Amino acid sequence: MKTYIILISLLTLGLFSCSKEEGEGGRSSITGTVHMSDITGGNQGEYNAPEYDVYIVYGDENTVYDDDMKTNYDGTFEFKNLREGNYSIYAYTLDASAASGVTTVFKTASIGKDETVDVGTIEVEK
Repeated sequence: MKTYIILISLLTLGLFSCSKEEGEGGRSSITGTVHMSDITGGNQGEYNAPEYDVYIVYGDENTVYDDDMKTNYDGTFEFKNLREGNYSIYAYTLDASAASGVTTVFKTASIGKDETVDVGTIEVEK
């Protein structure tokens, strides 16, 4: 009898102590594309940016990025294995009016369980 009480207590504790917050561990994903307007270099023009850094922030409360990746050869990216919740995706772009010379371009997404959300195109300049 004592064994059953311990087993039921452990199962109850396990069920109620788990909270699923935004982040890794799910089956959802966020996709998008980074599009470059090159106004300074030898490759002047517009194209989808390969090997460009893209960042993700899990949840609304976080102020620093949780993960990053580089875009594929065609400028696309995909953050996989996400739980349902709210996310911010961003990339840096040149901005002459900013003190640092760069600024961020944000896209937000709310994803459900087993869902893929396309945040569209992140427009950046070089």
